[in-house]
This record gives sequence, structure tokens and C-alpha cells, in this order.
Amino acid sequence: MLKTLTLEVPKHIKKFYENGEYGPANAKEHIQVSRWSELGKLLHLVSRTIPVTQKVRVIEGSKITFAYNLREKAYEIPYDKIPDLTRQLEEIFRRSLITYVGACQMKTGADSYAEFIREFLDFYDIIPDVDCDWEVLRKIYRDHLERIEKSNSLRRTKPEDRPMIRKNSEKSSAQKVRKNA
Repeated sequence: MLKTLTLEVPKHIKKFYENGEYGPANAKEHIQVSRWSELGKLLHLVSRTIPVTQKVRVIEGSKITFAYNLREKAYEIPYDKIPDLTRQLEEIFRRSLITYVGACQMKTGADSYAEFIREFLDFYDIIPDVDCDWEVLRKIYRDHLERIEKSNSLRRTKPEDRPMIRKNSEKSSAQKVRKNA
């Protein structure tokens, strides 16, 4: 059975999905989602049996409509899962941006990443400072670089200088299970 889901998302997320992997919307303004795609698996994961009809939600901002197939007629996406689903769509966008910019930096060896963010936005027809804030996009990648640097600096320290996560006297749960067996 063909089901549709309409979500309120920021403009840049809408353009990312319309101009990306899932292709442009069809004549009915629905983006067709395959069951085996990442988004299709996510939609099936949050679907559950809802025996009563849900009230129609009013969406005021930019919206995106996904069409997907589901065998069970009573399965729907509950409204309490919609904010989580929207956050996950944004997380997929962030991951795609980080992966693209990181791959371009590795390929070219450049230190500046602003030009690669612009290429990413051009590919998806996202206009900086109109569809999304330019500084927020730069911060996404800058935070990623900071996490990597923090992790690398921890690895560069001597093992004896690293902070202990647990005391030597404490045993892990696996060690306790082995002892009790």
C-alpha cells in the first residue's frame, strides 16, 4: 500500500532530498522512497500499528512529502515520532556534508574547506544565507574537525598519561560474568 508522510523541514533539508539521492518530486509532489534506501529503512523502523485515524496536522513552513510502500494497512508513523524523524533527516544532511567536504580535502590536500562547502551547496541547489545560514554550515564541519583533533591528541599522549576510565580494581561486566560462570 502506498503511504505518504509530510514533514515540516528547513528549506535546505527539503532541497537536499529533492535534488539528491531520491530525485525530484513526481507529478503529485511526492518523493518516492525505496524500502531498501536509508530513509526507507528509517520510515519502516518508526512505523507501528495505529488502529485509529490520526488527526491531520497543519504544516505552515516548508514541507516535504515522502511516498513509500508498506504492506500493512494499519501501520502508520505516529505523530510523536515526527520530531525524531525530522532530526534524523537533518543528521543525514550533516553526515553527507561532512563526508563530501572531508573527501574533497583529502583529494586536494587543501586546508580551506569553505570552497568545498560551496560546491556541496551548489550540487544540491542550496543558496547560502537564503535557504540556510552559512556560518552554521561552516560550524558543522569545524566541530567535526575539533572532534577529530581531540581524539587524535588523546591518542598522541602516552598511555600512562591518559585519563583512566575505570579503576583497575573494578571489573567489567564481562569479567564478572566469567567469574560467576
